[in-house]
Amino acid sequence: MAKVLISFIGTGPLVNKGAQGEEKSAREYRRASYHLGEENLGEYSFMAAALYETQNIDKVILIGTAHCMWEEVYRYFQEKNGGVIDEDVYCEIAEHCEAATSKSDLFIPHVKEIEAAIGKDAHLALIRYGVNEEEINENINIILQLNKLLSTGDELIVDVTHSFRSLPITIMNLLLYLKNVSSKNIKISHIYYSMIEMNKEYGYAPIVDLKKILKLNDWIVGAMAFKQYGNAYQIAGLLQQEDTDVTNRLKHFSDVMNLNHLYAISQETQSLRALMKKDFDSMLPEMIVKPVVKDFLNNFKGTEQNPALFQYQLAQWQFKHMNYTAALISLQESILSYACQTANHDPFDKDERQSIKDVICSDKEFIPFELRGVYFEITKNRNVVAHALESNFSSGKIIESLRTSLVTAGKYIK
Repeated sequence: MAKVLISFIGTGPLVNKGAQGEEKSAREYRRASYHLGEENLGEYSFMAAALYETQNIDKVILIGTAHCMWEEVYRYFQEKNGGVIDEDVYCEIAEHCEAATSKSDLFIPHVKEIEAAIGKDAHLALIRYGVNEEEINENINIILQLNKLLSTGDELIVDVTHSFRSLPITIMNLLLYLKNVSSKNIKISHIYYSMIEMNKEYGYAPIVDLKKILKLNDWIVGAMAFKQYGNAYQIAGLLQQEDTDVTNRLKHFSDVMNLNHLYAISQETQSLRALMKKDFDSMLPEMIVKPVVKDFLNNFKGTEQNPALFQYQLAQWQFKHMNYTAALISLQESILSYACQTANHDPFDKDERQSIKDVICSDKEFIPFELRGVYFEITKNRNVVAHALESNFSSGKIIESLRTSLVTAGKYIK
């Protein structure tokens, strides 16, 4: 487990050069006093240096184009770490990088020397300018390869101060992707941006922490999990400190959804309706939780006193969200509940449900003939899936049969 700094390198401010007054990079950073909150980190020529020296960094990954000021990176860290600057190495890096353009190869000389000057298990990642889709795709592949440099439990500190604005935006999303899907359990603890342009007014460059982006991403992931799967565990975790009652409700709802416990789901759905009346202290739950919960509840309008219809609507929702096994169970049970309700039997009583099931099997006219056929078809497919039975039906045929069965059952269960 290591604290890893991922930082972007730029080209420095533009100045007028040449007889025609064209703008070129000055090939030097403006020194600034960096402040993180109330703490003055000191004066540095670029942001990565400030974080490198003050945040107990274990590993450094620097990202930039071939035109970036890699010579300045070499000079700064070689001096800082007590090394001797090799003027030939410095000049060769500077000449190559200054001449490099957006069309240059992803190469700079003396990469090993630069990494050695930085120390701390440093790695340089050269990327394209990202001026078209092909270059963006190449950058995506390069950044995703950084996962190989990370270890389980690593903490990432990301600095997006320098470089083209489009590059940090693209790469931040890739790092969030790695955070969410990597098996290494990577944590992004900070996203720093130094407002160097405020140096003239403040006399220092304030560093802002954009880690709210991480929290927003967590909420988005949680909302998608609820919307797609009825899984509210992540949202429940995010609400833990604000409201333990809502947290417990959402966890219990997720438990019964994953069990496909039909009676409990109907009860917990009522609990979710109460949640819609709650006023949250912060905006994110209001903006994210309530809309996705409302969208889910809209599927079950008018089902409060109709167990068969609730179970049928649940089967529809499960089919739409590709939870086909659960949909088979819910549809089968909804037809059985429909038969119970039609015969004035308690649809929640185990013995009465069993007796009605026996009647469906023995009496061809107890429920509509077409619906009875659906019941037997669904029962057969449910048994094939649940008991790993050999069948001539492919998965595609079972899914298509389920789709047709839902349409047919919907004619009767209302």
